Amino acid sequence: MDSFMIEAVVVGLACAALVASTMVLSRRMLTQDVGVQDQSNVTMVFHGDVLIDADDRVWPLLSEPRGAPTWDDIRLALRPMVPELPDQLCTFERGTRSSELMLAMSQNDETTRIVLQRPPATDDDWLATMQTNAFGAWMKSAVAHAPDLIWCLNKESDFVWGNNSFTQQAATHGGPSAFAEKIRQEVIELEDQRVKRVKLTSPDGRPSKDRWLEVTVKQTDTGLIYYASGIDAVIQAESAQQTFVQTLSKTFANLTTGLAIFDRDRRLVLFNPALVDLSRVPIEFLSARPAMFEFFDKLRDYQIMPEPKSYDDWRERMAKLVAAASDDRFRETWTLSSGQTFDVTGQPYPDGAIAFLFNDISAEVSLTRGLRTELDVLQSVIDTMEDAVAVFDSQGILTVCNTAYGSLWNVDPEACIPETTIVEATQSWKSAFHPSPVWPELRDFVTRSTERVSWDSELRSKDGREAVCRIDPICHGATLIRFCHSSKQRDTQPEVDGLQIVSA
Repeated sequence: MDSFMIEAVVVGLACAALVASTMVLSRRMLTQDVGVQDQSNVTMVFHGDVLIDADDRVWPLLSEPRGAPTWDDIRLALRPMVPELPDQLCTFERGTRSSELMLAMSQNDETTRIVLQRPPATDDDWLATMQTNAFGAWMKSAVAHAPDLIWCLNKESDFVWGNNSFTQQAATHGGPSAFAEKIRQEVIELEDQRVKRVKLTSPDGRPSKDRWLEVTVKQTDTGLIYYASGIDAVIQAESAQQTFVQTLSKTFANLTTGLAIFDRDRRLVLFNPALVDLSRVPIEFLSARPAMFEFFDKLRDYQIMPEPKSYDDWRERMAKLVAAASDDRFRETWTLSSGQTFDVTGQPYPDGAIAFLFNDISAEVSLTRGLRTELDVLQSVIDTMEDAVAVFDSQGILTVCNTAYGSLWNVDPEACIPETTIVEATQSWKSAFHPSPVWPELRDFVTRSTERVSWDSELRSKDGREAVCRIDPICHGATLIRFCHSSKQRDTQPEVDGLQIVSA
């Protein structure tokens, strides 16, 4: 047991001696000098390109490298003071001088030691002082040449300093002191770090040369620092946007279509006077930006949309309406108890907005109904005629025919109207009659655009009956064609049988 303890003590002493010798060796590497013995020099030791030891004044210069500091990190930290440092440590010259700063290098196998020697007539904190001076020069140059205006006033509001941009701008506004005082008066109520726009009127009074600045003020212990950036492009863009919005507003105001636009939160953000006129909803309600469901509820209250059977059905319908409008699938015709008819369309817009368009189509619907009634009356009139009547337009398309025509030619009038041309009709007609030169002439007459007069032609059907084909030009280039039996056959044969169509 005693021998074991003795061995442990011996091993411990050996380890302690090894550690001590390592520390002494490291200290020797840091303090060993190349021709100069000065404890204020800064020493760095590299293993390859990796920094393994350095003076305490080196570490604050580094900007938290991701791993172990390398020569690249040191080079970037020292570049403001020593611009001549090489990119690679292996190309480092043994003696490099930058102004009054001397760098020395010594190598031992893979270990490289760099010594920054203290310049003459400097204090012990010379490295930090040099770094501050180097960065100060860069910062001064950056501020002096900044494109934005920067200037300072002391606590008594006297002008102290301004950068180049400020000086150039002040030259056209009475000089630096006068210009600084003008801006100070404009933003005198501006709080710290707040922004205010200031308009600079052109000295020659030309509005096109006016400038706009966005001014920020920073309160410091020594006075005020002003920052101003030009926002002429922003002002012009806002002016153009305002003009565009005014143009749109005037356009919307003159529309007869009611317009209601809801944002992504489904609140009314834009409407036009036509919506107020069509819906009779109070403008105060619309101006309060109601939600979409509130808006349609109000339309229902004013009987501007069909009354639902139940409120639950109404809410479900509104949910489907919003979904359909979001997909550009919503279009309905609302027939109201007042006799009005609205055509309502929903259209999606960018950023989730939805627009609803309300068109009063009561007049169109009434006109369509009247026209439909007139057409029905006209059809009834010609259906009472004994003659087979057909009307072809200027293009030779069958547009109207009566019941007698359908019975004569064994066709369905409703089915044949949109599909029959004068060429097809004459082919069918001539097959029921003996050969006659009337058919080519009839085809040319129907499509002729020159002046035309009424005429007729006598025909004999293949079953022995005589008929007369009467051709009359009517309005808009159309042609009315009638087939009627001769007066003799009308007296002897009161009933008209359909003609038998056989091969010519």
